[in-house]
Amino acid sequence: MKLLESIAHKENAVIALIFLVGLGFYLYILTRHPLIYGIDGPYYLVQVEHLLKTGSLKHGDPPLAFFLFAFFTVVFKDTTLGIRVGLALVSALSSVPAYFYVKKISNSQLCGYVAMVVCLFAAPHVRLLNDLLKNAVGVLFLLCFVYYLHLVVVEEKHGKKNLALAAVFLVLTGATHVLDFGVALLFLTIYVVAGFFFLKNWKRLAKNAAILMAIIGVFAAGALAAFPSLFTDFFKGVSFLQDLFSEETGETSPALFLFDPAGGTLILPVILVGALFAFYEWKKGNEQETLAVATATIIGAFLAFPLIPPEWLWRFLLMEFIPMTIILGFVVSKIKKRTVLAAFLILCVLPLILQGIGASGKMHPMIGEEEYQQLKIISYYVPSNSVIVVDFRYGYWVEYLTGEDIAKKPPSELKLQYDHVLILIDKLSPRQPSLPQGTIKLVETKRYVLYQLP
Repeated sequence: MKLLESIAHKENAVIALIFLVGLGFYLYILTRHPLIYGIDGPYYLVQVEHLLKTGSLKHGDPPLAFFLFAFFTVVFKDTTLGIRVGLALVSALSSVPAYFYVKKISNSQLCGYVAMVVCLFAAPHVRLLNDLLKNAVGVLFLLCFVYYLHLVVVEEKHGKKNLALAAVFLVLTGATHVLDFGVALLFLTIYVVAGFFFLKNWKRLAKNAAILMAIIGVFAAGALAAFPSLFTDFFKGVSFLQDLFSEETGETSPALFLFDPAGGTLILPVILVGALFAFYEWKKGNEQETLAVATATIIGAFLAFPLIPPEWLWRFLLMEFIPMTIILGFVVSKIKKRTVLAAFLILCVLPLILQGIGASGKMHPMIGEEEYQQLKIISYYVPSNSVIVVDFRYGYWVEYLTGEDIAKKPPSELKLQYDHVLILIDKLSPRQPSLPQGTIKLVETKRYVLYQLP
């Protein structure tokens, strides 16, 4: 008994240590600059501050991530810091369900530790912290769902409890981000289909999957009926399928991220390794291992499918760290010699960590401190009830600083909705718009000029 307690304490200590290292890494890379990162970074500032002031979101979106960010904003009394700390904490926590899932399928604590490291430092995950903040938050609930889904499949004990928890985390995933929700549904679907081939007791899986699908239907219908403006993202799934099967041929994407030294060069080799080990486990008759590794491999291949339209593919590629985490963590269980294990960690896991560190070096705000100060000056000259036509690269910064709405171009109907239609011009832009007669210059800085259109 004392031995088991000692092992449990050691396990918890290692999990906590890896989590804290990941949290420290995330906090460091997210707080290096005074301004929030990415094109959408200031969008979260707008949403969180509007939520705290009015109790509602300014723009329709699944709300859970914004409530989490608002909580940390209240705690730290600073919106930017609150978002950063909340993002770092929740993203680092996502490594914990990854640990328990991989430990379960491999029956090895070491495999779980490796999975945590891969989850925390994989370049696609690091890039989520820059490009898709809601998506990064939803990964925690997604991985919790995958873990409990697996327990539903392989354990009859506590079946109702595991099914209930799987349902809860699936709903939380849907309340956070549509891409995470889509990947969760992909896991559920492939588990059912693959389970038909690999599991002896497939009927129990099919029954539980049907219950989960019913819960999904109720959740989606209820969310759209009660809060239609918050869950319009659900229709992006329909848009994706339309784009995927459209007969129109557009530009094919080279998926350059797959060949980026600071990005995803390990994705394709890991998918290949996953396919080999899934086949090996199937030949050995190991149901649980075959199901988990085959599912991760199929999802990894789907997320990198080259015929996916480019506007969708880059988002899917950032989710590749999930199958990478599962496959690489599982591979460790098949390595018996310490020298081979050391070589694997040095040749595979260490480069992955270095890729993540390299990807973190590319994280930055869309504007510099000087541009921010100029936009702040311009905000003083913006009259109330205005709409500002602005470049999308810094549009959300303008919306955040002015408190007014933004638009990409000035359609005539805007004049009916607002008292003032303004346009912000970047003097460094190679394409300068033509301005109609009667346009009034309101303010000019070193880089920007704000006009009021007639």
